[in-house]
Amino acid sequence: MTLLRHTFGADPEAFIYNKNIIDKRLGKIPYIIPPIALVKDFGAKYTRIKGKNVLVRGKDFQWSEDGAAIELQMRPTNDLNSFVTRITDSYMYLNFFLRKFGLHAVTGVPIGYFDTERFWKNRDDSFRSCVIFGCDPDQFPMLYLELGLDKINTKELDVSKHAYRYGGGHIHIQAPKENPTIYFENWHIAAIVFDFIAGLQNIIFKKPERIHKMEQFRLKYYGRPGRIRLQTYNARYNIHGIEYRVLPNTWTGNINQMTRLLRSLDVAATLIETNKGMKFVTEFQNDIPIMYRAIINSNIPTAKRLLNKVALWLHRNRNE
Repeated sequence: MTLLRHTFGADPEAFIYNKNIIDKRLGKIPYIIPPIALVKDFGAKYTRIKGKNVLVRGKDFQWSEDGAAIELQMRPTNDLNSFVTRITDSYMYLNFFLRKFGLHAVTGVPIGYFDTERFWKNRDDSFRSCVIFGCDPDQFPMLYLELGLDKINTKELDVSKHAYRYGGGHIHIQAPKENPTIYFENWHIAAIVFDFIAGLQNIIFKKPERIHKMEQFRLKYYGRPGRIRLQTYNARYNIHGIEYRVLPNTWTGNINQMTRLLRSLDVAATLIETNKGMKFVTEFQNDIPIMYRAIINSNIPTAKRLLNKVALWLHRNRNE
């Protein structure tokens, strides 16, 4: 058992597919079969559970419809080994389920091809969620807006003619029991700290060049730096937290990356909860535009340099 300081959950997205296609810009990507097509065209059955259309359910996880993708919901844990096991077992379970339809699920690939002719044209309204982006807008620090790095976009996008869909790898962090609403008050600071410690960590992971290219391509629509959502997990028991939404789904296919990201976010969350977040942001304020662009551009040398600087700061301030 390897215990973390925080309880983590995740709701990464996977793509159901039956073949790969070769895209001129992105190389080999999966040809997506959206979950609703699994029901309408292949005869699968949904179970309605707490507002979600669930296709597959295991002991500690379930897979539900999320537009053109299928999304994991897992039971949160503060045990690193249990977290890894739940992610890996859930994917095996999903692929076992899909085998009877002659289909597969792919993880670790953040972009898939979506056939708008097949899965929207002349289809009923049950397919509508497949052709909409931005149903629930994310929050991000206004400092990024003030620095000219970002812009507000709360519009719901019609993507009925857009041929790609994007897979996120969002991670949830529960707030401490003794201060359950801490992220409600400090989310804008937390988002910046998470970007420096986990967002940059994702950039330096060793990946095929085509995956780096896909991650950059995804950032046009999803996962720009600072994206978070505040969460209430159980209002009755006053359990709240924060969802870090910058990460793509690529970490879910690599145990080493999974482990490093959780440990990074464990450190980042501890900074916020020990009132060191503002000190961190003040120290690195001149590096914020550099960090932001390093994530957007997948700039590995810059990400490594900044992470080394962060590591030195963490070492110097560890006992304060």
